[in-house]
Amino acid sequence: MRTLTTTLIAIVLAAATLPAQRTGFPADEFTARRAALARSLGQGTVLLAGKTLPLSGVRFRQDNDFYYLTGNEDVNAVLVMDTPGGASVLFLPTQAAGEIRSDGKNWLSLGDQAKARGFSAILPLTELSEHLARRTAAGPLYTRLTESDEVDDSRRTRASYYARRMNNLLGGQPSEDAWRVDQLRRHLPAAELKDVVPAIDALRVIKTPREIEILKRNGRLSAEAIRKAIEATRPGRFEYELEAEATYHHFKHGVQGNGYPAIVGTGPNVNVWHYQDNGRQMQAGDLVVMDYGGALDYQVVDITRTWPVSGRFDELQLKAYQCALETQKAIIAAMRPGATRAETREISKRIYEKWGFGDQRPASAGHFVGMSVHDVGDPAAPFRAGMVIAVEPIIEIAEKQLHIRIEDTVLITDGDPVILSAAVPKEVDELLALMKPTGTR
Repeated sequence: MRTLTTTLIAIVLAAATLPAQRTGFPADEFTARRAALARSLGQGTVLLAGKTLPLSGVRFRQDNDFYYLTGNEDVNAVLVMDTPGGASVLFLPTQAAGEIRSDGKNWLSLGDQAKARGFSAILPLTELSEHLARRTAAGPLYTRLTESDEVDDSRRTRASYYARRMNNLLGGQPSEDAWRVDQLRRHLPAAELKDVVPAIDALRVIKTPREIEILKRNGRLSAEAIRKAIEATRPGRFEYELEAEATYHHFKHGVQGNGYPAIVGTGPNVNVWHYQDNGRQMQAGDLVVMDYGGALDYQVVDITRTWPVSGRFDELQLKAYQCALETQKAIIAAMRPGATRAETREISKRIYEKWGFGDQRPASAGHFVGMSVHDVGDPAAPFRAGMVIAVEPIIEIAEKQLHIRIEDTVLITDGDPVILSAAVPKEVDELLALMKPTGTR
């Protein structure tokens, strides 16, 4: 009987950790998104461009908005779409033999891709200018007048970075989006430009069933990765060892990259919220704050756990942890359609005050999560089913090197909210049990 039980447990554990396949998206997902965008706009033309250069040192990742509407990952790609009809043309560079040998064929070089990909045509990039010139009489040109977002930066954050760069005499060039708008106004002076971003964001904020499927898979894998890091924690080890444990689990199971640089802070580093060096040697008595999630098929999750290097919280750490945990649970329970972030902030205030942390900034349902870790959406809008939101109450006393952060990525449904990152524990006993040597569990 013992042998049978052991075998069954092994089978269950093996099934739970099977490598996740990269499912990606079928072509009709992107066709449906373009159709929905076209219907939401008046008569006119949508114009969007993909990224124009390969990325340095990492796997290529397409511009979020462009990928959302096309599924295309070729460099220097441009989308032109009729509205409200939705007929779409993709423009791609003609490749030389050397480019094909180095990078592989783009959709234009592959040939006969338009119908399978849901486009009216896929044409050489050299035909774009004339095609646009013919469209100027068809109504406004809907293009991106707001900054793009990146996998680890919101539109607002990117705009702030560019604004700061303008203070640098030797680095104050405009963003690529700003340059594109200037080019359009110079070369198509008769065109009326309108911002397409609000219409795109209204679609992106509500996840499709396929996006939710991928987010669930990524949530499980990224949570398991944090779990591996907790299990590897010992005094004397280095922060980067925990990052390595988690990163290995990501890549082993098909995750293509980081949703953001791993944050593994210990000792004084816990009070640097976006600390990235991860080079300190851990000491007994330190806390670990680890904030790390993967990017799978253009969908990101955001997870943070806090735990003691020595395997035991001290009195103040435990009190702060219990406050943050109770707050997070209560906020998540309140995240139902029609509720608001302001309501969840009031919940946090009451719990913080109960635990004696009324001087701390209250938490609430946090930022949206999706293609970007700080994804698009209106934070003032009531919750709707299909939104995905991070919840991360924080208790911090910097002079005592105290920083407690418990963060999960949560899907709002018509019923109970779903915690996508639930595969890593946060209850105190379950969390600390992960750190015990295998033979003592």
